[in-house]
Amino acid sequence: MTTDHPHMHSDQWSELPESFVNHLDLESRLASKLTGAVIEDAAHELGTEPESIIDLGSGTGDGTLALARRFPSARINALDVSAQLLGRVTDAASKAGAAGRITATEVDLDSNWTTHLSEPVDLAWAALSLHHAQDPARLARQVFSVLRPGGVFAITELSDSLTITPDDLGVGVPGLAERISAAISTARPNHATNWPQVLIDAGFHLSPPTDRELTVSGSNAEGARYLADLLDGHAQHLAEQLSAQDLRAVDVAVDKLKAGTSPIELSSRRDVLIATRPRERVDVIVIGGGAAGLASAVALGRSLRSVIVVDSGHPRNAPAAGAHNVLGNEGISPAELLRRGRAEARSYGVRILDGQVSAISGTIDDFTVQVQDTERRLHARRIILATGLVDGLPDIPGLEQGWGHSVLHCPFCHGWEVRGKRIAIIATTEMFLHQTVLFRQLSDRVTVFLHELQDLTDTQSAQLDALGVTSVRRRIRRLVMDGDQVTGVETEDGAVHGADVAVVAPEFNARTSLFEGLGATAETSPFGRHIPSDPQEKTTVPGVWAAGNANQPMSMVVGAAAAGVMTGAAVHGDLAFADLEGAVAGKADK
Repeated sequence: MTTDHPHMHSDQWSELPESFVNHLDLESRLASKLTGAVIEDAAHELGTEPESIIDLGSGTGDGTLALARRFPSARINALDVSAQLLGRVTDAASKAGAAGRITATEVDLDSNWTTHLSEPVDLAWAALSLHHAQDPARLARQVFSVLRPGGVFAITELSDSLTITPDDLGVGVPGLAERISAAISTARPNHATNWPQVLIDAGFHLSPPTDRELTVSGSNAEGARYLADLLDGHAQHLAEQLSAQDLRAVDVAVDKLKAGTSPIELSSRRDVLIATRPRERVDVIVIGGGAAGLASAVALGRSLRSVIVVDSGHPRNAPAAGAHNVLGNEGISPAELLRRGRAEARSYGVRILDGQVSAISGTIDDFTVQVQDTERRLHARRIILATGLVDGLPDIPGLEQGWGHSVLHCPFCHGWEVRGKRIAIIATTEMFLHQTVLFRQLSDRVTVFLHELQDLTDTQSAQLDALGVTSVRRRIRRLVMDGDQVTGVETEDGAVHGADVAVVAPEFNARTSLFEGLGATAETSPFGRHIPSDPQEKTTVPGVWAAGNANQPMSMVVGAAAAGVMTGAAVHGDLAFADLEGAVAGKADK
């Protein structure tokens, strides 16, 4: 279906002017790169190769063929109200050698078209066709009904963003381009439809909407022909909204386009929506997509378990330049590590949803997970809490600003990078000596700032003296910062002590609210709060496991990932034996 021509009733699609069909074909060719990009978005969300695809409003078939090329084993049903356009689809499929996989079905999307489908669908594709629907909400519900659980609905729709340059269209009438853009936008059917809400109301889970841009230039033959057709096709709407002077100028602009002498360029943004039909119930929901959560998801996905990872996309180590002691990936950026981890998880069929879980309810085999600020309710047999922790920093100005850059806590995570530098140890607990000993191995320029800690014991003084470490007994007023770089420590007497690095022992407070919401109790240790679990990471709540920093606050990246693998294996084993017991019981009942 066309992007910019006015809405037509279904009977008007039965016999289309050849010029209009050619315009549709031209538009599809100009948008081929955009189409390919959206197909990749859909493939990314699916995670697995689709077997059955429907193309809603297939037009001249460019999108249908692009889907066939991207998914070479899929069966594709091209749906359109126009037999004339479907004939083009069939011819194009035959020429491309895909006739055996592409079926053309004449249906009106405003009717009960679902009865024409013989199998559930993995991917529904709608490129610039939904705005023709008389009842978008009904159409969305119909698509939901034919998709398999976990199936994807990929939509490209018109946005209100239509920019035409230059301002005078090259014909000397100021503001003409803006007035034409406004007229065309208001002429579009359903241009004000809130498509994300329509999809959510139909029951879909919606990935964050994106947009892509189609740019057409009058400097080349195809672009000029498309732009001339666009203006001619909206002649009636332009006549209703533009002055006689503007209309004469439009005619001149069209003549210039047809003559190949026009500077006109059009940029049209397209809303891209990737919606997923939720699986009725998955085996496992992993809450948190850091190293532990993704590692557990990969282990489960490789065991053919259905898994959803819900992650807000804010890893604890995001401020750090690199993750260290990650065998084979030394110094990898945290963002890249998670990108690779997500890709690996998706390759095994794991679904990843961006969001934050606000509540968990239910019991083993029947948990419900609510995603914050959405209508999403996910259902699972088992839960893994890989929610990580929050570092509780002392209230010293500058600490948070430099955290993860030049304010550190772990000599194994960042020690090599600060070797030989001036290191300021901020003593907040008796554990300061532990950090001092380890960082002293890395530099002979270490100073301990006692801050609020009481004076040193004789033993501690002797130990610092033996290490060649000096101590400052004044309270710290602030860290002196240059951006995120520590340059000094200012004490309450106004003295500034030069430093390159500050070391602090934060409180490691796991995110325990979801666990406690299930009626359980978190534990407190000298290091902070965490979720208690047994050696297999099983918590006190039946059906709920914990992994990574949520229950092991001191774990580094590799340790958290290893814990995630073991947790995933334990959950898979628990499910397997539960299934076995169910199978035995089922046999006994027969």
